[in-house]
Amino acid sequence: MQLKNIYFFRIAYQKIRLFLIRIKTNGLFSQLLFNGIKVHSNGCYKLSKDILGLNNVIRIGKNSFIKSATVRIHGNNNQLIIDDNVIIGPNCSFWMEGNNCRIHIGSKTTVTRDVQLNCQENDMEISLGQDCMLSNNIIIRTSDSHPIYDENTGNRINLPKSISIGNHVWIAPNTKIMKGAIIGDGCIIGSDTTVSKIIPPQSLIVGRPCKIVKTGVKWTRENLF
Repeated sequence: MQLKNIYFFRIAYQKIRLFLIRIKTNGLFSQLLFNGIKVHSNGCYKLSKDILGLNNVIRIGKNSFIKSATVRIHGNNNQLIIDDNVIIGPNCSFWMEGNNCRIHIGSKTTVTRDVQLNCQENDMEISLGQDCMLSNNIIIRTSDSHPIYDENTGNRINLPKSISIGNHVWIAPNTKIMKGAIIGDGCIIGSDTTVSKIIPPQSLIVGRPCKIVKTGVKWTRENLF
Protein backbone atom coordinates (compact mmCIF):
# COMPACT_ATOMS: atom_id res chain seq x y z
CA MET A 1 0.00 0.00 0.00
CA GLN A 2 2.80 2.35 0.87
CA LEU A 3 4.62 1.63 -2.43
CA LYS A 4 1.39 2.24 -4.32
CA ASN A 5 0.99 5.66 -2.67
CA ILE A 6 4.57 6.58 -3.55
CA TYR A 7 3.95 5.52 -7.16
CA PHE A 8 0.83 7.70 -7.51
CA PHE A 9 2.63 10.61 -5.82
CA ARG A 10 5.45 10.40 -8.35
CA ILE A 11 2.98 10.27 -11.28
CA ALA A 12 1.14 13.34 -9.95
CA TYR A 13 4.42 15.20 -9.44
CA GLN A 14 5.53 14.47 -13.01
CA LYS A 15 2.18 15.65 -14.41
CA ILE A 16 2.36 18.91 -12.46
CA ARG A 17 5.98 19.45 -13.53
CA LEU A 18 5.17 18.89 -17.21
CA PHE A 19 2.17 21.24 -16.92
CA LEU A 20 4.33 24.02 -15.48
CA ILE A 21 6.98 23.51 -18.16
CA ARG A 22 4.35 23.82 -20.90
CA ILE A 23 2.97 26.99 -19.30
CA LYS A 24 6.44 28.50 -19.02
CA THR A 25 7.23 27.61 -22.63
CA ASN A 26 4.09 29.38 -23.80
CA GLY A 27 5.03 32.53 -21.90
CA LEU A 28 2.09 32.23 -19.49
CA PHE A 29 4.09 31.35 -16.39
CA SER A 30 5.45 34.89 -16.12
CA GLN A 31 1.99 36.35 -16.57
CA LEU A 32 0.66 34.27 -13.69
CA LEU A 33 3.53 35.31 -11.45
CA PHE A 34 3.46 38.98 -12.38
CA ASN A 35 -0.27 39.68 -12.48
CA GLY A 36 -0.60 39.95 -16.23
CA ILE A 37 2.82 41.47 -16.90
CA LYS A 38 4.75 39.65 -19.59
CA VAL A 39 8.27 39.10 -18.28
CA HIS A 40 10.91 37.67 -20.59
CA SER A 41 14.29 37.11 -19.00
CA ASN A 42 17.53 35.22 -19.41
CA GLY A 43 19.28 37.21 -16.69
CA CYS A 44 19.44 37.30 -12.91
CA TYR A 45 17.31 39.90 -11.19
CA LYS A 46 15.47 40.91 -8.04
CA LEU A 47 12.50 43.20 -8.65
CA SER A 48 9.92 44.78 -6.38
CA LYS A 49 6.81 45.52 -8.43
CA ASP A 50 3.93 48.01 -8.25
CA ILE A 51 1.88 47.27 -11.37
CA LEU A 52 -1.50 48.63 -12.48
CA GLY A 53 -2.54 48.27 -16.11
CA LEU A 54 -2.66 45.98 -19.13
CA ASN A 55 -0.31 44.77 -21.87
CA ASN A 56 2.87 45.86 -20.10
CA VAL A 57 6.16 44.11 -20.83
CA ILE A 58 9.41 43.68 -18.92
CA ARG A 59 12.25 42.19 -20.97
CA ILE A 60 15.65 41.45 -19.40
CA GLY A 61 18.46 40.29 -21.68
CA LYS A 62 21.00 37.51 -21.41
CA ASN A 63 23.66 37.73 -18.71
CA SER A 64 22.12 40.89 -17.25
CA PHE A 65 22.15 41.36 -13.48
CA ILE A 66 19.87 43.50 -11.31
CA LYS A 67 20.80 43.40 -7.62
CA SER A 68 17.58 45.04 -6.43
CA ALA A 69 15.23 47.44 -8.18
CA THR A 70 11.69 48.75 -8.00
CA VAL A 71 9.47 48.69 -11.07
CA ARG A 72 6.39 50.92 -10.94
CA ILE A 73 4.06 50.74 -13.94
CA HIS A 74 0.74 52.58 -13.84
CA GLY A 75 -0.84 52.49 -17.28
CA ASN A 76 -1.15 50.35 -20.39
CA ASN A 77 1.18 49.19 -23.19
CA ASN A 78 4.40 50.17 -21.42
CA GLN A 79 7.79 48.53 -21.93
CA LEU A 80 10.90 48.14 -19.79
CA ILE A 81 13.62 46.73 -22.06
CA ILE A 82 17.03 45.87 -20.61
CA ASP A 83 19.46 44.46 -23.17
CA ASP A 84 22.18 41.84 -22.72
CA ASN A 85 25.10 42.13 -20.27
CA VAL A 86 23.66 45.05 -18.29
CA ILE A 87 24.60 45.44 -14.61
CA ILE A 88 22.31 47.40 -12.29
CA GLY A 89 23.26 47.90 -8.64
CA PRO A 90 21.02 48.23 -5.58
CA ASN A 91 18.18 50.65 -4.88
CA CYS A 92 17.43 51.63 -8.46
CA SER A 93 13.92 52.27 -9.78
CA PHE A 94 12.11 52.30 -13.10
CA TRP A 95 8.82 54.20 -13.21
CA MET A 96 6.37 54.39 -16.08
CA GLU A 97 3.25 56.38 -15.31
CA GLY A 98 1.13 56.79 -18.43
CA ASN A 99 0.37 54.82 -21.56
CA ASN A 100 2.72 53.69 -24.35
CA CYS A 101 5.85 54.61 -22.38
CA ARG A 102 9.20 52.92 -22.91
CA ILE A 103 12.46 52.66 -20.98
CA HIS A 104 15.30 51.05 -22.94
CA ILE A 105 18.78 50.35 -21.56
CA GLY A 106 21.42 49.31 -24.08
CA SER A 107 23.79 46.38 -23.76
CA LYS A 108 26.86 46.53 -21.50
CA THR A 109 25.55 49.57 -19.63
CA THR A 110 26.39 49.66 -15.90
CA VAL A 111 24.53 51.44 -13.10
CA THR A 112 26.17 51.74 -9.68
CA ARG A 113 23.25 52.41 -7.30
CA ASP A 114 20.36 54.74 -6.35
CA VAL A 115 19.40 55.71 -9.89
CA GLN A 116 15.80 56.57 -10.83
CA LEU A 117 14.40 56.53 -14.36
CA ASN A 118 10.95 58.10 -14.44
CA CYS A 119 9.18 57.91 -17.80
CA GLN A 120 5.99 59.81 -17.11
CA GLU A 121 2.98 60.89 -19.21
CA ASN A 122 1.75 59.28 -22.41
CA ASP A 123 4.01 58.26 -25.33
CA MET A 124 7.28 59.14 -23.58
CA GLU A 125 10.61 57.32 -23.84
CA ILE A 126 13.89 57.19 -21.95
CA SER A 127 16.63 55.61 -24.04
CA LEU A 128 20.17 54.81 -22.86
CA GLY A 129 22.64 53.59 -25.44
CA GLN A 130 25.22 50.84 -25.21
CA ASP A 131 28.16 50.81 -22.78
CA CYS A 132 26.97 53.76 -20.71
CA MET A 133 28.38 54.13 -17.19
CA LEU A 134 26.09 55.62 -14.55
CA SER A 135 27.34 56.39 -11.06
CA ASN A 136 25.02 56.95 -8.07
CA ASN A 137 22.18 59.26 -7.04
CA ILE A 138 21.12 60.06 -10.61
CA ILE A 139 17.59 61.11 -11.64
CA ILE A 140 16.35 60.86 -15.23
CA ARG A 141 12.78 62.04 -15.85
CA THR A 142 10.53 63.11 -18.72
CA SER A 143 8.03 65.17 -16.74
CA ASP A 144 7.70 67.62 -13.85
CA SER A 145 4.90 65.40 -12.43
CA HIS A 146 2.60 68.43 -11.95
CA PRO A 147 1.29 70.90 -14.57
CA ILE A 148 2.14 74.59 -14.83
CA TYR A 149 -0.28 76.88 -16.71
CA ASP A 150 -0.02 80.29 -18.28
CA GLU A 151 -2.30 82.50 -16.20
CA ASN A 152 -3.55 84.50 -19.19
CA THR A 153 -4.14 81.77 -21.79
CA GLY A 154 -4.72 78.77 -19.57
CA ASN A 155 -2.34 76.75 -21.72
CA ARG A 156 0.01 74.30 -20.09
CA ILE A 157 3.63 75.43 -20.43
CA ASN A 158 5.60 72.48 -19.04
CA LEU A 159 4.79 69.65 -21.45
CA PRO A 160 6.72 66.37 -21.12
CA LYS A 161 9.55 65.42 -23.50
CA SER A 162 11.40 62.18 -24.16
CA ILE A 163 15.07 61.73 -23.27
CA SER A 164 17.78 60.21 -25.45
CA ILE A 165 21.26 59.31 -24.16
CA GLY A 166 23.75 58.00 -26.72
CA ASN A 167 26.32 55.23 -26.58
CA HIS A 168 29.30 55.23 -24.19
CA VAL A 169 28.11 58.12 -22.02
CA TRP A 170 29.57 58.57 -18.53
CA ILE A 171 27.21 60.13 -15.98
CA ALA A 172 28.79 61.15 -12.66
CA PRO A 173 27.07 61.29 -9.22
CA ASN A 174 24.14 63.55 -8.27
CA THR A 175 23.26 64.35 -11.88
CA LYS A 176 19.75 65.21 -13.05
CA ILE A 177 18.77 64.61 -16.66
CA MET A 178 15.47 66.31 -17.33
CA LYS A 179 12.83 66.31 -20.05
CA GLY A 180 14.03 67.06 -23.57
CA ALA A 181 17.68 66.17 -22.95
CA ILE A 182 19.49 64.68 -25.96
CA ILE A 183 23.03 63.62 -25.13
CA GLY A 184 25.40 62.57 -27.90
CA ASP A 185 27.72 59.57 -27.97
CA GLY A 186 30.84 59.61 -25.82
CA CYS A 187 29.83 62.51 -23.57
CA ILE A 188 30.98 62.97 -19.97
CA ILE A 189 28.53 64.57 -17.53
CA GLY A 190 30.24 65.88 -14.41
CA SER A 191 28.99 65.57 -10.84
CA ASP A 192 26.03 67.71 -9.71
CA THR A 193 25.06 68.61 -13.27
CA THR A 194 21.54 69.27 -14.59
CA VAL A 195 20.93 68.55 -18.28
CA SER A 196 17.82 69.57 -20.20
CA LYS A 197 19.06 70.42 -23.69
CA ILE A 198 20.89 68.98 -26.71
CA ILE A 199 24.54 68.10 -26.07
CA PRO A 200 26.81 67.29 -29.05
CA PRO A 201 28.90 64.08 -29.04
CA GLN A 202 32.16 63.81 -27.09
CA SER A 203 31.48 66.83 -24.90
CA LEU A 204 32.41 67.37 -21.25
CA ILE A 205 29.60 69.21 -19.49
CA VAL A 206 29.20 70.48 -15.92
CA GLY A 207 27.03 72.83 -13.88
CA ARG A 208 23.45 73.77 -13.09
CA PRO A 209 22.35 74.63 -15.70
CA CYS A 210 24.94 72.67 -17.64
CA LYS A 211 27.54 74.18 -19.91
CA ILE A 212 30.05 72.62 -22.28
CA VAL A 213 33.58 73.07 -20.94
CA LYS A 214 35.43 70.97 -23.51
CA THR A 215 34.73 69.11 -26.74
CA GLY A 216 36.57 66.31 -28.49
CA VAL A 217 37.00 64.25 -25.31
CA LYS A 218 36.94 60.49 -24.84
CA TRP A 219 36.95 58.21 -21.80
CA THR A 220 37.61 54.59 -20.85
CA ARG A 221 36.61 52.29 -18.01
CA GLU A 222 40.14 51.56 -16.84
CA ASN A 223 40.81 52.19 -13.13
CA LEU A 224 43.35 54.79 -12.05
CA PHE A 225 44.39 52.95 -8.89
